[in-house]
Amino acid sequence: MSAGSGYPVGVDESTNRPLPGETAREAVRATLDLVSIAEGVLHVMFPGSVMYRSGEDPVSLMLEPAPGADDLRRLKDKLFELVARPEWRSKHAMAREVNDRHGTRLEVMTPVSPSEYQGGARIVGPFADMQAAESWGGDNAVSTLSFDTFYTGQVWLVDLFDLPAQQPHGIS
Repeated sequence: MSAGSGYPVGVDESTNRPLPGETAREAVRATLDLVSIAEGVLHVMFPGSVMYRSGEDPVSLMLEPAPGADDLRRLKDKLFELVARPEWRSKHAMAREVNDRHGTRLEVMTPVSPSEYQGGARIVGPFADMQAAESWGGDNAVSTLSFDTFYTGQVWLVDLFDLPAQQPHGIS
């Protein structure tokens, strides 16, 4: 931010949008097909919060102030209701709670097809069987990613996720 720009501290000059403050936290990460629904749920459930959106696919939705534990449980219930709807179940949509080095967030996502996968942490599928999912995950998990496979009750999916940052080791 340049001095004398006319903007208060905390405004992104390239977009003219305010930047998240210290109390903002990522509440939901959603794929493009579900992000507008997730935004609507957040607006209804947290009308007093400011929402920030970042990323392309998946999209990170931050709230300021961040929801507390009870509010996150209610939000989690709503997102699970959403993915249980037949139109989203047929697309293998999933909701889950994620705890990582960035804190706790909820995810609501549909998988990207293996042929459309462009790299990075994603849910990929569907696969007809566990062997196909394991083989694909092993071929596509690079040095910064690991993977798990799981069965949805209908199909197999691969969860490619970022490995935690580690300190270098070995001979220096």
